[in-house]
Amino acid sequence: MKKMRFRKLLYVVMALLSISICVFLWSDNELNKVLGKSTKVIDISSIVKPTEIIQIKNANVLSEDCSHFIKNQDVIIKNGKIIRLGENQHVENNAVIIDGTNKYLIPGLIDSHVHLKESKNDLFLYLVNGVTSIREMAGRPITLEWRKSIQKNGFGPQMFIASPPIFSESGIMGYYYQWTRQSINYSTKGDAEKEIKKIKEQGYDAVKMYGFVNPEMFKTTIDISKKYNIPVIGHIPLVNLDAFYTSGQKEIAHVEEITVKNMDDFGKSISKNPKEYINFLKAHSNQIAKKLKENNICVTSTISLIESFPKQRFDLKSELKKIELKYANPKIIEGTPIYKLGWLPSKNGYEYDGEDNPDARKLSAIFWKTYVEAIHIMTKALVDNKVTIMAGTDANVSTMVPGFSLHNELQSLSKSGITNSQVLYSATVEPSNWMKRNTGKIKIGYNSDLVLLSRNPLEDMKNTKTIEYVFFDKNMINKIQISTILKAIREANNENRNIKIDEYIK
Repeated sequence: MKKMRFRKLLYVVMALLSISICVFLWSDNELNKVLGKSTKVIDISSIVKPTEIIQIKNANVLSEDCSHFIKNQDVIIKNGKIIRLGENQHVENNAVIIDGTNKYLIPGLIDSHVHLKESKNDLFLYLVNGVTSIREMAGRPITLEWRKSIQKNGFGPQMFIASPPIFSESGIMGYYYQWTRQSINYSTKGDAEKEIKKIKEQGYDAVKMYGFVNPEMFKTTIDISKKYNIPVIGHIPLVNLDAFYTSGQKEIAHVEEITVKNMDDFGKSISKNPKEYINFLKAHSNQIAKKLKENNICVTSTISLIESFPKQRFDLKSELKKIELKYANPKIIEGTPIYKLGWLPSKNGYEYDGEDNPDARKLSAIFWKTYVEAIHIMTKALVDNKVTIMAGTDANVSTMVPGFSLHNELQSLSKSGITNSQVLYSATVEPSNWMKRNTGKIKIGYNSDLVLLSRNPLEDMKNTKTIEYVFFDKNMINKIQISTILKAIREANNENRNIKIDEYIK
């Protein structure tokens, strides 16, 4: 009898173990699938060939402060560097001549907040959109490998790579976040020392702070990172703004991080007190900006994403029609049943999920409208107080299509009361200075990261989309090559698509 009971118990345990293993394997597969690695990588080397010497003749060249264009300039590029600049430069032997007459030459654009995941075609989406540098804000070993490959062959944007995000959970939740969020987790000083040392040794450029890190581990992270001479950037963790200002963190990854903390200080329902909250923010925004400036903390924008929230919440289909959805990695937009981080209806985490009645929907709509207004107010205060702002998009978060989304972000910045000169500065000079990179300006000795436009972006920020040529490293691509690359990416996406998106294509 005892043997029978033992045998039954054993069978139950084995059955539960088998089910647990199957669930784990399925979940692990789902978590990896939505990183986008399964989409075929296009062969850009068959489209783009290196060019030793390029001479752009008679172009309007953007000044180093982005305030105006200098007319009738020749720019000579040799082996990926600007070697001469000025009027009537003599023609180099064997140079490929590009006629820049009545065209506008700007530095290659920089998206200061992206998420590549494992979607390698995104590298080429950046290039065809004139984005020649990116800051990857949640890196992983594969992105470090891609950067090494780009440094060898030049087929991709320059990359600044932050570490996987930091969490400070203990016990089983720590392992859970490491697995599901591809994060680094520690809850003791000793473990923090080991992980930050490893981050530095692996070649990451920064430590990515996440929003749920407790005050003790936040301070520990800052102190140890200083020891290893690696900056801490990203979210504002579980501290108030007063504690954050002097913490030593170098950057805030979203303007909304600031307004969310300000909403906490307000302490009332935003939905029921929207005007009172906006007045509260206006009364504090300049002081917040001054504190950030005093402590040399820069801010990345991601305004366009915030502006999309009300539409994603209540009219997702029309929002999807506004973007270049066909170029977004299909596995990223299709999401997974494990959590709602896809882009499509029923997959999208921003969709309205509250009570299904008019009053609840109205209150939610008021909140998100106020949220967007707050972002614009805070952004203007940052600019007015000369806080360093870098244009970033949170690319690969829902509706932010890599490369394309930066042009939308620049327009959003322009609508926030910032001059077009300041907007271009935030996407060229400012992030280059912050990263200490030899790009962001059209200047002798600088890298040949350049974009030739047919229209003037200082007159209208939409004109950053009028791309004639993109120059990067020893390479250049024209409009025909851009179309070829986009066609190849579109076809690769379609081959790996499980959910049709025709109804969302404009």
